[in-house]
Formats: sequence, C-alpha cells, structure tokens
Amino acid sequence: MTIATVIKTIGSTGVFSTPQLWDDGGPADLVSSERSSAGTFSVAAFIQGESLTFVSAGADPIGKFLDTDSTGPGTGTYITYGLVSGNVAVGDVCTGDVSGATCLIGSSTPLDVGIIWQGHCQNQEFSNAATVVTIVGSTDSAAAYKDLTTAPGASFRDNVNVQTNALLYNSANGCGFKTVGFLPDRVVVEASDGLSDLNCRISKIQLKNIDTSGGPGSGGCLIIGSVGIFENLIVEGQSVDAGATKGTLVMLNNAIVRNTLVVQRQAAADHVIGTGAGTASPSFYNVTVVAPDDLLTAPNSIFSGAGSGTITAQNCDLFAGDSTKAIKSGTGTYNFTTCYSDISGTSGVTQTTYANEFENVNDATRDFRLKIGAAGIDTGTTDPTNAQFDIAGTARPNGAAYDVGCWELVQGAAVPMMGQECL
Repeated sequence: MTIATVIKTIGSTGVFSTPQLWDDGGPADLVSSERSSAGTFSVAAFIQGESLTFVSAGADPIGKFLDTDSTGPGTGTYITYGLVSGNVAVGDVCTGDVSGATCLIGSSTPLDVGIIWQGHCQNQEFSNAATVVTIVGSTDSAAAYKDLTTAPGASFRDNVNVQTNALLYNSANGCGFKTVGFLPDRVVVEASDGLSDLNCRISKIQLKNIDTSGGPGSGGCLIIGSVGIFENLIVEGQSVDAGATKGTLVMLNNAIVRNTLVVQRQAAADHVIGTGAGTASPSFYNVTVVAPDDLLTAPNSIFSGAGSGTITAQNCDLFAGDSTKAIKSGTGTYNFTTCYSDISGTSGVTQTTYANEFENVNDATRDFRLKIGAAGIDTGTTDPTNAQFDIAGTARPNGAAYDVGCWELVQGAAVPMMGQECL
C-alpha cells in the first residue's frame, strides 16, 4: 500500500485556525482514504472538509474532500478524499456538496491508499482553548497516521539563534501552545480509545501550562495515550496532583519520547512524569526531565507509575532539584541506562551536581542546555535510531560519544547540522 501525505497549515492564515479544527478536518478512516488520478476540474473550487458524492455505475460512493492539486478551472491531476462508503471507479463524476465543484475520476485504481494527515503549525502562539486538541478516532495503522508538527521555519529548532537561545519555552523562538489558568486536559491531549490514532506523532512544538488557579490540575500538559513517536518538544507544566495519570507529561501507553525537554515548574508537585496504570511501557531516549532547583519544594519523584509495565530510560537527565527525593515511585519496572540525576541509589543512574550540568537551573531564568564540564557530555549510549539528532537539530555525536539528555553540546565550529529534520 502506497501512503499519501496530506499537509495542511494550522494558524491565523492557515487552512485550519486551530489544531483541533485540523484534527476534526481529517478523514474518519485514514486507512480507507484514497488519492486518485482525476481531471476535468470545474470552475468551482472544492471546499476543505466538504462531503463528496461520486456518481457511479453501482451504488454511489460517499467521501470527504481532503486535498487536490487543482489550481484553477481545468487544472489538476489528482484528488484526495476520505472514503466513507462504496468504491470509486474510473469515469465517476465527483461532486462537492457545498461548493458544487466537480472532477472526473481518471482511474479505477487509486494512486495511493492510506493517508498521513499532517498538520503544519505556523510560527505563532496558540493560547488557551485554541491549544487544546484531542487527536483521536482515525486509525490504528502504523503506516497511515496523524502527524502534528510545524511548518518549515516555524519551530524553535529553526531559529537562527537556536544554539545560543536559552532552552525553555519561549514563543518568540518558534511555535508555542500555551494555556493560562485551570483548563481540563491542558495544552495538548493525544488519547486513544481502543484503536484510535495509536500511531500519532507530535514533534517540534513548544507546550506550556501556567496554572494561576492555585488549585490542583486535572491532567498533564501533554497526555499521550498512543504508541506513537513524540520528539523534539519543549514541555513545561504545573500539576500538583498525585496519581500516575497526572504530571507535566502523562504516558498511558507504549509511546516513544525522544530528544525532548520536560519541566515541572509547580512547587510541591507529586512528580514530573506519570507512567499510567495497566501495562503501559513507554520509552524515553535522550530526554531531559527537570524541576528548577529553586522551587520552594521539589517534586516528590521524577516518575510515578501505577501499573505493571516496563519503563525504559536511556541517556536521560533526571533532576528534581533535591537529592532527598526519588527518581521513581509507585509500581512498574524501570530500566535505566547511562542516565544522570541529582538523586542517588538507582541502578543505571549516576549521581552528579545539578548546577554543574545546565546553563541555568533557576525557575525565572532557566536554561537547560548542557554546559561545558557537564558530567553528561560524551558519556551516553550510541543509538542512531532514537537519538541521531538532538532537540536543536545537531547531529550526534559532537565529540567522542553521545551526550546525555536532549541537548548535544556544540564544541567547535565544524559541527554537522540538520536544517530541517525529516519526520
């Protein structure tokens, strides 16, 4: 099966104004979506998301308009649609129910079957309700999935000063999602209800929640219920709630998180990352997990779980800001490899001094780039599959070996960089 990628912009001048509208605008079933050759486009233009009917020799198929390369009357070579019922055949006339636009299907064999529904966020800050998105309800396919990322040049990774910018949430550096005050499910929710969007991906976005309500939160800044890939993210949140479904980042399935910064900024928080219940077995590769060193009370633990799954952490920085706290709490099996922390006593985790690892560990001026002399430099495990490039796009290793955490320290001018990393 050949998979077609359908790219839609998200933002004030995009095809969809908010991430949720982008998700809602996708096909109901990514696996049964098709891209077929087409011609004889009418004067009218198809409207994004409108229903389509195909006049056919048999039962008339019904679909949803997703994409076309038509730029005007009589132009275009294909049409992409989510097929709701029936099968499209050569010679079918496709009609939009709102626009009245038409085209003629040119082949009974689709060019592509299966869709990657990709959203490109513009370089702007999405705030409050505009940031909350539930990615759900399309497919369990590992090949046809939803992919939320940024438009070229719109990510903090693309900023010309990415190597010298402080590593923290800053919407001036690239696309950001921010909520202020108490909001259920916070900034981004990726949830799975059985077979829905189990392979969703999110990358290159900054996520932040500022809870000014003074009360406990109802969930994490980012909640992951899939087995997808989540990478090159800055995730800052506040949640004081106990329980494995709370925290800045919540992992409810077997997803992979890599080359990502996760910050818990709430004083007296229970933990930073919740790993859920049941058999959830998430993996973390080159992830920096921290709480600022000057919080009035540090979080009780880095990880908190309530299930029987196996949690993997490789090349991760795990700093709570208080050496008396715990790296893990609750249940579950944890496998740590070449990790660093200010907390001792865990196999696979080396204790080191927090202030010596990062440029700045205070909440007001935090900057979680590794600094010269950090223990994590050139001491990580080689893993080209999960850590070939760091959060800023720097190729690893930039030295004798991989650095630990999401940041690869650039030492010297001749550094191989990747301007736009492949998804």
